[in-house]
Amino acid sequence: MRREQLTEKLLDIKRERGWSWQYITSEIAGLSPVLVVSALLGQMKLPKPLAEKAATLFSLSESDKRMLNEVPTRWC
Repeated sequence: MRREQLTEKLLDIKRERGWSWQYITSEIAGLSPVLVVSALLGQMKLPKPLAEKAATLFSLSESDKRMLNEVPTRWC
């Protein structure tokens, strides 16, 4: 799976469960809500403990969890 696909998967889960970004960021916590949302949208990485929380919240695989902790590739 590519990072873009994981972002779409997270957005699909968010929509299906009717979650708000406020709910998601309160469940993951640990960083500013803006940074958590940015990481979930693939713009930055989540620290390992927060990637673990996100993986639990979204029921992600081990591979998906590791991807949340990787530095995203940015193309100019």
